[in-house]
Amino acid sequence: MRQTRHAYPEQSETDAAPLRDLPLRAFHWLSVVAVAVAVAAMTGFLAPSWWQPVHVIAGYVLACLLAFRILWGVFGSRFSQFQSFSLSISGTIRYLRDIAAGHNPTFDGHNPAGTWIIFILLALLAALVASGLLLLGGQEKLGPLAAAVAYQTARRFRDIHEIAAWALLGVVTLHLLGVAFDTLVQKHPALTAMVTGTKPGWKPPSPAANRAWTRRGMVLAGLSSLVLIGIGTGLSSLPAKGYAPIHYPDVYKTECADCHSIYHPSLRTAGAWRKMMSQLSDHYGEDASLPDADNQAITDFLTANNAEAFDTEASWRIGRQDTPSLRMTDTGYWKRRHRKIENTAFNDPAVGSKANCAACHQDAATGLFADGKIHPPERNRK
Repeated sequence: MRQTRHAYPEQSETDAAPLRDLPLRAFHWLSVVAVAVAVAAMTGFLAPSWWQPVHVIAGYVLACLLAFRILWGVFGSRFSQFQSFSLSISGTIRYLRDIAAGHNPTFDGHNPAGTWIIFILLALLAALVASGLLLLGGQEKLGPLAAAVAYQTARRFRDIHEIAAWALLGVVTLHLLGVAFDTLVQKHPALTAMVTGTKPGWKPPSPAANRAWTRRGMVLAGLSSLVLIGIGTGLSSLPAKGYAPIHYPDVYKTECADCHSIYHPSLRTAGAWRKMMSQLSDHYGEDASLPDADNQAITDFLTANNAEAFDTEASWRIGRQDTPSLRMTDTGYWKRRHRKIENTAFNDPAVGSKANCAACHQDAATGLFADGKIHPPERNRK
């Protein structure tokens, strides 16, 4: 291959900068750990629902990393700054033509194709974080956006979150193939530079200059993370949109919970509750009749806090879907979410029946049914 060098102007002693400074390398490898290797990708695609808190923590870490990378793209060393990246379409086409013609162009910074990959990766990571926060706030009623996002709004971002995740995997694959081609075919030490910060033939800055860039990166990373954590903590303390804890009347707990677990009133519509309470003499094969005063008190409580009074996933997908049997377990959504669970698991003495929500959902009484609170009995976990 014929090698052509595309270099930046010679560095002076005053503006000497590392090829890949330590803060940039730390961002790169921490992002790899957060997204691909350790938790984010694994818990998002493969692990069971009750691993959701780990997935969320990885998302928060990624948000802090992205905030730092944006700042470092402005205040970092030369090859970390976005202004050093070339997004020229014509330049990229010319570079790809050179590669196809058997040439071997070299760059001190990123090559044009690699530059596009970097920006696409950053955009996809930002899309994952943003859509994930919207889902967490509107669907799970957790996180800094819980006070602002309605369930139906968040639901629209589920597909975006999944598309961004799959797109990220695809672009990461292209990135790895590009690194392999650059390293194995063109013999460029791209991977070495991202590990050591330098490469053969590159004159690194003095140790004092390296330490100065590292200190600046640590300060920016610390400040940006503290600001994000402070804002996020403050916003997370606000009441969630369309949800408020309820107080269960004693008569409801003593009369209804005597036979089955407490059902949050948002799991049925007002009409369904009235119909159910009017048919207690034949309550699924049992006579559950109550004194008129108790019946009225429970009916009033259930109808006042019915599905339409809440903006949760359970209230929308189960509570507002009336069934002829009045059973929540007969709704299409309930069946889809539990389709992989065998009947033997429901018949387990620790569960008893499909109606015993609290056996697996630790927060069933709250009506939230958060994925992170799903904990089936140990022997039923897969």
